[in-house]
Amino acid sequence: MKFLKRYRWIIIGAGVAIVVVAFLAFRPDKLFVDDAVDESLSDAFVTETVATTSLPPVTPATSSAPDPGEPTTTSTTQAPTTTQPEPSDPTIVASGDFFGIDHSAEGTAAIYEQDGRYILRFEDDTDIQNGPDLYVWLLEDDDYQSGTPTEYIDLGKIKGNVGGQNYDLPPEYDPDLHQFVLIWCLRFATPFAGAPLL
Repeated sequence: MKFLKRYRWIIIGAGVAIVVVAFLAFRPDKLFVDDAVDESLSDAFVTETVATTSLPPVTPATSSAPDPGEPTTTSTTQAPTTTQPEPSDPTIVASGDFFGIDHSAEGTAAIYEQDGRYILRFEDDTDIQNGPDLYVWLLEDDDYQSGTPTEYIDLGKIKGNVGGQNYDLPPEYDPDLHQFVLIWCLRFATPFAGAPLL
């Protein structure tokens, strides 16, 4: 008893520290708090435009003074102007509905392509149960039931569990090969949601 009385504040402090560390590690609050995102499809395909400038008029040099009785003529040249072709509209390559894997999930995942560039988009109806350390992976199939997938394209942490959001796809993406979206909780090595891309 004397030991407990003497060190009770140390024990209480250690207990509080353990609770705080456990909370930060497991983040149970994430299961009940939504992280909303509001990106549009046009945001994904915004391209920077470079303004073109024309050269100022050039007056050719003359070797002698012009005759005062004759009209003077000058020639001007401008830089040739080139027009950039209008980009094509984004087209859907594949899409599928989210389903929950021991968690709730709904919404639509879609692959869009524009001029050779691919984007994975979670449409505005996306609503996936939140959790700690969630990542977006692209798989060749739904091979997640045998443990942590070993072959996938990692698109980074999910931007939010609710709302529209866009993810650039890297050059190794193959629309004929990568046909499954997986929301994976890295901290607990467990799947949260999936969507087949058909």
